[in-house]
Amino acid sequence: MLEIFAASVTTIDVIVVLSLLQLRKGRLVLALWITFLNILLPFAGFVMGDWSAELFSVWSHMLSGVLLALIGIHMLLHDDDNSMLKRRLHPAIIALAVSLDTFSISVSFGMLHLNKVLFILASGVLSFIFSCVALYFGRFLSIKNGRLLRIIAGLALLTMGILSCF
Repeated sequence: MLEIFAASVTTIDVIVVLSLLQLRKGRLVLALWITFLNILLPFAGFVMGDWSAELFSVWSHMLSGVLLALIGIHMLLHDDDNSMLKRRLHPAIIALAVSLDTFSISVSFGMLHLNKVLFILASGVLSFIFSCVALYFGRFLSIKNGRLLRIIAGLALLTMGILSCF
């Protein structure tokens, strides 16, 4: 159950970023790219996390907690600069920018030995659902900026990081 919650927290930024885009074409392609990367990057992160946990077996829980807390702090302090999204970029580049955080977060979850399959599947399914909602119904969501959602996600990751240290 923690894996599904973690996947939803890590993919919530998809709604924020994609709802700001004004795309008419290529929305499904972008959603599929994001889904693909939100499956591939967490898998790579879990592999790296498992490897790191073996390497740093004594400190793995503390290290993963610190990483999660730092990612949460980064989300809380992140500036609202969406100038990159205003230009015409290839969907793969936009998808990579939106999905890259799932790699670093899944490294921490790999260190904690959470259920890899459940997290990866939840991340993929939720990223596709969130992408489609944001791309097809983003104008109805009226998200001016994603500061509130990012603060909530950052606080959730910070809390999970602190709790994993104990």
